[in-house]
Amino acid sequence: MAPARIGSFAALTVGLVLFFAFFQTAFVSCAKKEKQQETTPTTGSLAIFASPAIEPVIQSGADEFNRLYPKANVNVYSLNSRAIVDSLIYRRIDVGYFDRPLSQAESLAVIKTRKQLHAFILGSTVATWIIHPKNPISVIDSVQAFRILTGQATSWKALGGSNAKINIYLPPLGDGAWGVLEDFFGAALSKVDAHYWPSDSLVLERVAEDPAALGFVGEPVYDKRVKKLSWRDPILAEPVVANIGSLQEGKYPFAIRLYYYTIGDRSDLASGFLSFMASNAGQRLIADQGFLPEMVPVRLITLPPAGEPK
Repeated sequence: MAPARIGSFAALTVGLVLFFAFFQTAFVSCAKKEKQQETTPTTGSLAIFASPAIEPVIQSGADEFNRLYPKANVNVYSLNSRAIVDSLIYRRIDVGYFDRPLSQAESLAVIKTRKQLHAFILGSTVATWIIHPKNPISVIDSVQAFRILTGQATSWKALGGSNAKINIYLPPLGDGAWGVLEDFFGAALSKVDAHYWPSDSLVLERVAEDPAALGFVGEPVYDKRVKKLSWRDPILAEPVVANIGSLQEGKYPFAIRLYYYTIGDRSDLASGFLSFMASNAGQRLIADQGFLPEMVPVRLITLPPAGEPK
């Protein structure tokens, strides 16, 4: 699959619309079919859609939930955040897991058609700057990143490297990684000349293949085929590594949060699975996936002991 590259926003928009439409047609129909079945918090079938960056975390939770409650069948599908929002608005689904908060416009659009919208944060992790392992650069700062993303710096020489042109690789507009860049750098990032790929994993693949690549992904990175860049704030003397420790200490600014959105109050399998993810067992799973667990103040329901359907 080839990336979308911004020469004009019109070309990018057409590509993204076609991409979203494909996945909505292929996967959301599964959610409709499963949604028709009556479920309890620990029995029945459920299709869940999650942003690509957090899909592995939700899948890990679903695997454990299905093991604990054999009469439950929670299936997780990866879908772009904007497509999940559209599915909530147009009543295709009732719940969604996101790697970013809904914008005010998105929330209002959902509420206009669905009346109620509840949100929960289940955890946080880091978005990560990555390069090819052969690139000698090890640190990037806010000034350098801004100049690169806005086209003011186009070669690695600006960071003390070679004269090679910097090839920027990003996940699609509307996903969590893009959102944290916008939050940090502001409206100046309205047009970034970059290779846009449908998921963070594909961005990582391209960076691993391109010695001149600079990528930004909305997840912690452990893959040795790429090199993580440390982040330096001009105010701080020492660069910091992108990890949960620096995020928790407030030294690393690029945070991805795991959001759950639901339409109204629920007492079905979706609420049972959310309650599991918010429980101590679920939060341990989230931590095992490289996330900082959230102190969730609400438990929608009390789950029965494993193996005892409610």
